[in-house]
Amino acid sequence: MRDYTLILLTLDTGIRPSEALALRPNDFNLISGWLRIPDGAAKTRVSRTLNISPVTVDALKRFIRMRPRSWANKVPVFSTESGNKLNRHTWGDRLERHSKKVGVHITPYALRHAFALEFIRGGASAFSLQKTLGHVDITMTKRYVALADEDLKADHVKASPLNKLIE
Repeated sequence: MRDYTLILLTLDTGIRPSEALALRPNDFNLISGWLRIPDGAAKTRVSRTLNISPVTVDALKRFIRMRPRSWANKVPVFSTESGNKLNRHTWGDRLERHSKKVGVHITPYALRHAFALEFIRGGASAFSLQKTLGHVDITMTKRYVALADEDLKADHVKASPLNKLIE
């Protein structure tokens, strides 16, 4: 359940693995559907808020209810079964095992890249993506988005200025 929830969270928000693994229960507002990455956990040392979809909220609620009550806010949400902090290397190893089962190579950053590409394909602006990913400037964000020729064709069909002239 932990791995499933962490995969959903990453695909839903594009959160960095180290940021996700540092989150505590109090960093989530599951009623309003958002999480706050504290400045101490953010790579850029600037806190940010990420929205969470209902399916991810539901998984988080189920997963957090499974944790021992004694952990409260003292133990990160995505910890080991004994309550130790899960690190990004262990998380990568776990995804490697899941990858072998499904026959598709998955890494923590591959999930982040998939989020970025699908976020843009879904209609989000590059500036929204930049802020969501926590990038200081757009240069790094560009690395995450390698649009296929089909994406460019679809955008052209949708946004060509000629569309307004020939209506």
